[in-house]
Amino acid sequence: MKSKYNVPTDFSKTVFYKIDQLSIYIQTLGKNFFEIRNLDLTPDEFGALNLIINNPNICQRDLAKLMLRDRVRTGRILTSLESKGYIERINGTKNNRLVRTLKITTSGKKLYDEQFNIMSQVFERILDKFSEEKMKELTDNLNELERALSEIVEFNI
Repeated sequence: MKSKYNVPTDFSKTVFYKIDQLSIYIQTLGKNFFEIRNLDLTPDEFGALNLIINNPNICQRDLAKLMLRDRVRTGRILTSLESKGYIERINGTKNNRLVRTLKITTSGKKLYDEQFNIMSQVFERILDKFSEEKMKELTDNLNELERALSEIVEFNI
Protein backbone atom coordinates (compact mmCIF):
# COMPACT_ATOMS: atom_id res chain seq x y z
CA MET A 1 0.00 0.00 0.00
CA LYS A 2 1.45 3.35 -1.05
CA SER A 3 1.07 6.15 1.49
CA LYS A 4 0.56 9.77 0.49
CA TYR A 5 3.03 10.62 3.27
CA ASN A 6 5.78 8.45 1.83
CA VAL A 7 6.12 6.43 5.07
CA PRO A 8 9.27 4.31 4.89
CA THR A 9 8.78 0.55 4.82
CA ASP A 10 11.61 0.30 7.36
CA PHE A 11 10.04 1.19 10.73
CA SER A 12 13.43 2.34 12.07
CA LYS A 13 13.32 5.17 9.53
CA THR A 14 9.96 6.55 10.71
CA VAL A 15 9.36 9.55 12.95
CA PHE A 16 7.64 7.22 15.44
CA TYR A 17 10.77 5.11 15.84
CA LYS A 18 12.89 8.25 16.21
CA ILE A 19 10.59 9.58 18.95
CA ASP A 20 10.72 6.20 20.71
CA GLN A 21 14.52 6.29 20.63
CA LEU A 22 14.57 9.87 21.93
CA SER A 23 12.24 8.79 24.73
CA ILE A 24 14.79 6.18 25.79
CA TYR A 25 17.53 8.83 25.86
CA ILE A 26 15.35 11.15 27.93
CA GLN A 27 14.33 8.40 30.37
CA THR A 28 17.96 7.36 30.79
CA LEU A 29 19.01 10.98 31.32
CA GLY A 30 16.37 11.34 34.05
CA LYS A 31 17.29 8.05 35.71
CA ASN A 32 20.99 8.91 35.65
CA PHE A 33 20.29 12.40 36.99
CA PHE A 34 18.59 11.06 40.11
CA GLU A 35 21.09 8.20 40.58
CA ILE A 36 24.16 10.44 40.23
CA ARG A 37 22.67 12.94 42.67
CA ASN A 38 21.94 10.03 45.03
CA LEU A 39 18.32 11.10 45.43
CA ASP A 40 15.63 8.83 46.75
CA LEU A 41 13.38 9.88 43.88
CA THR A 42 12.45 8.36 40.54
CA PRO A 43 11.75 10.26 37.32
CA ASP A 44 8.06 9.30 37.67
CA GLU A 45 7.98 10.69 41.21
CA PHE A 46 9.63 13.90 40.04
CA GLY A 47 7.10 14.13 37.22
CA ALA A 48 4.25 13.66 39.68
CA LEU A 49 5.66 16.41 41.93
CA ASN A 50 5.80 18.71 38.91
CA LEU A 51 2.18 18.01 37.98
CA ILE A 52 0.95 18.39 41.57
CA ILE A 53 2.75 21.75 41.90
CA ASN A 54 1.33 23.00 38.62
CA ASN A 55 -2.19 21.61 39.15
CA PRO A 56 -3.19 22.55 42.71
CA ASN A 57 -5.71 20.21 44.35
CA ILE A 58 -5.46 17.62 41.59
CA CYS A 59 -6.87 14.19 42.41
CA GLN A 60 -5.19 10.83 41.73
CA ARG A 61 -7.39 10.03 38.74
CA ASP A 62 -6.63 13.33 37.00
CA LEU A 63 -2.94 12.95 37.80
CA ALA A 64 -2.97 9.46 36.26
CA LYS A 65 -4.49 10.90 33.06
CA LEU A 66 -1.81 13.60 32.84
CA MET A 67 0.98 11.09 33.51
CA LEU A 68 -0.48 8.53 31.07
CA ARG A 69 -0.21 5.92 33.83
CA ASP A 70 -2.88 3.63 35.25
CA ARG A 71 -4.29 4.49 38.66
CA VAL A 72 -2.54 1.58 40.36
CA ARG A 73 0.90 2.72 39.21
CA THR A 74 0.02 6.32 40.02
CA GLY A 75 -1.13 5.18 43.48
CA ARG A 76 2.24 3.52 44.10
CA ILE A 77 4.05 6.70 43.07
CA LEU A 78 1.87 8.77 45.40
CA THR A 79 2.27 6.35 48.30
CA SER A 80 6.04 6.60 47.90
CA LEU A 81 5.95 10.41 47.74
CA GLU A 82 3.66 10.55 50.76
CA SER A 83 5.89 8.22 52.79
CA LYS A 84 8.86 10.47 52.00
CA GLY A 85 6.93 13.50 53.22
CA TYR A 86 6.78 15.25 49.83
CA ILE A 87 2.99 15.26 49.37
CA GLU A 88 -0.18 15.05 51.42
CA ARG A 89 -3.51 13.55 50.42
CA ILE A 90 -6.41 15.64 51.59
CA ASN A 91 -10.06 14.55 51.69
CA GLY A 92 -12.30 16.89 49.76
CA THR A 93 -15.17 16.97 47.30
CA LYS A 94 -15.34 17.38 43.56
CA ASN A 95 -18.67 17.49 41.72
CA ASN A 96 -20.38 16.52 45.00
CA ARG A 97 -18.25 13.38 45.28
CA LEU A 98 -15.67 12.60 47.94
CA VAL A 99 -12.15 12.74 46.46
CA ARG A 100 -8.65 12.84 47.86
CA THR A 101 -6.75 15.76 46.44
CA LEU A 102 -2.99 16.06 46.40
CA LYS A 103 -0.95 18.82 47.96
CA ILE A 104 2.79 19.35 47.85
CA THR A 105 4.48 19.76 51.23
CA THR A 106 7.09 22.40 52.02
CA SER A 107 9.87 19.79 51.84
CA GLY A 108 8.45 18.45 48.56
CA LYS A 109 8.42 21.94 47.03
CA LYS A 110 11.96 22.62 48.27
CA LEU A 111 13.27 19.35 46.84
CA TYR A 112 11.49 19.93 43.52
CA ASP A 113 12.79 23.49 43.18
CA GLU A 114 16.39 22.49 43.98
CA GLN A 115 16.39 19.60 41.53
CA PHE A 116 14.57 21.50 38.81
CA ASN A 117 17.13 24.32 38.96
CA ILE A 118 19.98 21.84 38.51
CA MET A 119 18.09 19.92 35.82
CA SER A 120 17.40 23.18 33.95
CA GLN A 121 21.15 23.70 33.58
CA VAL A 122 21.42 20.30 31.89
CA PHE A 123 18.49 21.15 29.60
CA GLU A 124 20.08 24.48 28.68
CA ARG A 125 23.28 22.73 27.57
CA ILE A 126 21.19 20.64 25.19
CA LEU A 127 18.89 23.45 24.05
CA ASP A 128 21.83 25.78 23.33
CA LYS A 129 22.45 23.66 20.24
CA PHE A 130 19.16 24.85 18.71
CA SER A 131 17.69 28.23 17.88
CA GLU A 132 14.71 29.43 19.86
CA GLU A 133 12.68 29.39 16.65
CA LYS A 134 13.55 25.74 15.92
CA MET A 135 12.64 24.71 19.49
CA LYS A 136 9.28 26.50 19.28
CA GLU A 137 8.58 24.82 15.94
CA LEU A 138 9.55 21.41 17.34
CA THR A 139 7.38 21.95 20.43
CA ASP A 140 4.42 23.00 18.28
CA ASN A 141 4.87 19.95 16.03
CA LEU A 142 5.15 17.58 19.00
CA ASN A 143 2.02 19.08 20.56
CA GLU A 144 0.18 18.57 17.27
CA LEU A 145 1.40 14.96 17.05
CA GLU A 146 0.35 14.35 20.65
CA ARG A 147 -3.16 15.66 19.91
CA ALA A 148 -3.43 13.39 16.87
CA LEU A 149 -2.24 10.37 18.84
CA SER A 150 -4.57 11.11 21.75
CA GLU A 151 -7.50 10.90 19.34
CA ILE A 152 -6.70 7.29 18.39
CA VAL A 153 -4.91 5.80 21.40
CA GLU A 154 -6.99 4.74 24.40
CA PHE A 155 -5.65 4.26 27.91
CA ASN A 156 -7.26 2.34 30.75
CA ILE A 157 -6.93 4.97 33.45
